[in-house]
Amino acid sequence: MRFLRLGAFFTALALLLTACASAPADGGSGSSTREEPPADISGSALPQAIPLVLWSLPEPPRLILTQEDVDAALIQVMEEYSAAAVSVATVEQGQLSQAGAWGWAVKNQREMTPDTKVRVASISKVVVAMCAMSMADEGLIDLDAPLSDHWGSGVRNPYSEGQPSVRTLMTHTSSLRNLEITRGLSHLRGLLQRPSTWRSMEPGNGGYWYYSNFGLCVLGTTLELACGGLLENYLQERFLQPLGASASFYSETLEAGQLAALYTTGGVGRSVAEQMTQTTPTQIGQTASYFPGGFTASARDMAKLAAVLANDGVYKEPVYRSVELESTQDAQDIVGVILQLMENQYTETRLLSAESVEALEQPYFTVDPITSSPFQQCLILRRQEDLLGQDVLYYHTGSAYGVFALMTYNPETRNGVVVLTTGAPRNTDDRGLYALCADLSEKLYEKMDGDPI
Repeated sequence: MRFLRLGAFFTALALLLTACASAPADGGSGSSTREEPPADISGSALPQAIPLVLWSLPEPPRLILTQEDVDAALIQVMEEYSAAAVSVATVEQGQLSQAGAWGWAVKNQREMTPDTKVRVASISKVVVAMCAMSMADEGLIDLDAPLSDHWGSGVRNPYSEGQPSVRTLMTHTSSLRNLEITRGLSHLRGLLQRPSTWRSMEPGNGGYWYYSNFGLCVLGTTLELACGGLLENYLQERFLQPLGASASFYSETLEAGQLAALYTTGGVGRSVAEQMTQTTPTQIGQTASYFPGGFTASARDMAKLAAVLANDGVYKEPVYRSVELESTQDAQDIVGVILQLMENQYTETRLLSAESVEALEQPYFTVDPITSSPFQQCLILRRQEDLLGQDVLYYHTGSAYGVFALMTYNPETRNGVVVLTTGAPRNTDDRGLYALCADLSEKLYEKMDGDPI
């Protein structure tokens, strides 16, 4: 008997099966090959030429949400809305749960799946924020140090006593004017040295809040200067690889067959071919224009990142036990493997300190957009109470090139939902959320709370 993570088991099983040499089957066995197992996969050598088969798949963790629930919610919601594609993934009790999809990743060619990758627009900002907090955990950056510590003494607001910092960039109160998204280290440094780039205000003053994509260009590049390399590489090493997530700020490095076309209501905002021709940055500052909204990920992989936040910085996966049994079928010996869920046992990987997640969730002030309900501004994240049937939710929205997206999580229940859409109309509800994403999320939260869909 062995204890293992399910992903690790299937990786080992795949390696085993691909390494096996094929041979003519003994008649009546029901198999066309005979597998040659490695010398040792369970602590003792197995006889040669005995097939290894998976007799039963493991039961999923005992959570409330089922695949049927997700499928039913998608059907109900799409009776009321139109879109080219929708994908959704959920987090329950701090761990990845169910996922589903509807529509076409590429119209009439490839269906949408929970693993189809979509440019998540401004939800990218949450990914940058998680990197910032990870660097703070490592001592690579001080959230409150002036930007000049990294950019040089010429980078300062000449109109204020206090100086902008990573923290003020993360609350959209850095005192930067909202310039156009741009990139290039020298170009950015030149802009930051100009008095005209700055507003006459004290950084951190919520009364001067202004949502700034340009500020995210500066934030991401500041993080690159702090770690001495590309933020993409830092992200892959610190988060995506440990999570087993295939995602990137560089869509051209992903497989074309995994990407969704980004449809608008009237056409194509960005085709797969256009996404694959993006230039891959190689120097600090070249990625700056990608940080506000250029992260490409599937709903399932985005939910893994949400799970880290919902679970106070820890990624949790269930543990299974494998039991190898021998049997005889049609005069042929078979080694079978049964996987069973180990109740209340998990592997836990800490990716952020609990203190850093708490800092991300700390409200600084309330923003009143006038056109929708007020929200509390945290470090990139937003916070509202009594939202989508939940006492409190942290969230971020995203919209660009026809994508409308929503990532939410409840820190008390540790449940969360990620919804990515393409080709839907730009309809928002009275809470400032994209209506299709909000309605689908609310139905799934209801079910996770134990209420029928």
